[in-house]
Amino acid sequence: MNRPLLRAEAIIIRKDGLSVLVQCDNEETFYRFPGGGVEFGETAAEDIKRELIEEFDLQSEIGALACLNESIIEYDGKKRHDCTILHWGSIDDIQVPDSINHNERDGIKLTWRTWDQKGYWISN
Repeated sequence: MNRPLLRAEAIIIRKDGLSVLVQCDNEETFYRFPGGGVEFGETAAEDIKRELIEEFDLQSEIGALACLNESIIEYDGKKRHDCTILHWGSIDDIQVPDSINHNERDGIKLTWRTWDQKGYWISN
């Protein structure tokens, strides 16, 4: 039996307030906030900090809980049940001037996107 996947992600807004940091593929077919799967015994905030270091060599500050999201989707032909804990977060904007590539997955990057850019709210 499949079990829900527990994820943790950070909403990181650029200091000028004009854009938000998102993870996407190079073609930008999806956008999601940076983070990942929570490991047993790890808090959501600890997970976000760890994932940003492992995947992008980024130091972060993780703040208050922003919201929870639950979704049941089909991805790569399989149904998934995701529960995502979202926290407010911050980084030194200089660390990501435009975009940076994922350390472990080719074709994945972090980039700044404005709130009104096409497709922003698509997530998987």
